[in-house]
Amino acid sequence: MIDSLTIKRIKQNKGLAAFSCIFIIIFTLLGFWQIERGLLKTELINEFNLEQTQPPNKISNSSKAWSRVFIEGLYDPSQQTLIDNQINNGKVGYKIYTPFYYGDDQAIFVDRGWIPQGKTRNDLPNLDFNANKMIITGSLIKPEKEFLAGDELLTDKWPMVSQTKSPEIIETAYKDKFFDKVLILEAGSKLMNEYIAIIPFSINPAKHFGYALQWFTMSIVLAGMFIYALKREL
Repeated sequence: MIDSLTIKRIKQNKGLAAFSCIFIIIFTLLGFWQIERGLLKTELINEFNLEQTQPPNKISNSSKAWSRVFIEGLYDPSQQTLIDNQINNGKVGYKIYTPFYYGDDQAIFVDRGWIPQGKTRNDLPNLDFNANKMIITGSLIKPEKEFLAGDELLTDKWPMVSQTKSPEIIETAYKDKFFDKVLILEAGSKLMNEYIAIIPFSINPAKHFGYALQWFTMSIVLAGMFIYALKREL
C-alpha cells in the first residue's frame, strides 16, 4: 500500500511522475513487442526447416517463400547481376543472380551462389557459360525489404552490380517481368558457385528476446530511479 505521504510527494512531482510512468509503459510495451516478434520468427523458422525436408514441387504463381521447387527452362548468361558486398567466411564478394526463363516467357532470378571479389572493384568476375535447357531445383526466398535510396543502386553495364537483393528493383534493368521471389539453387547443383546456407532472417529470434530483456531492464531501472527520487524527499 502507498502511504499518504508518498502520494503527496507524487502529487508534488507530477512532471517527474508523468515522465516516469509514460516511459515505463513505453519500455514495457516495446519489450512485449520484441517477445512477440521473437516468437513469430521462431514459428516461421520452424516452418522453413519443415519446408526444407519436403520434396520439390513444380513452380507456380502460388508457390510460397521457402518452398522447394523445380523449374525446367534456360539461363540467360548474357545479362547477369552481381549482388554487392556479400561476406562469406570473412571475405568480400558477390552473390550471382542469373535470369532463368521458363514456361510462356516467365522469368525468375536464380541465386547461383557466392563468388569472391577481384583485386579491385573494377575487376569483375567472368560469368560466361554455355546455356542449355535444363531442370533446376532450389528454395524460393523473398528478400527482406531494404531501406536504400539513390540513383546508383544498379550499374549500367553487364554483368550489372546491384546494391540490393530486391527482385522488384533489379528487374527494372531488364525488359521482362520477373517472379517476385528468388530461387536459391541447391548446393551441388550444376552451375552453382560457393553455396551459402539460407538464413531466413537477418535478425534471429534470440536477438529479439535479448532486445526485450533490454527494454524490460530499462523499465525496471527507470521505476527504481523514480522510487529512489521520491524516497530522497521523504
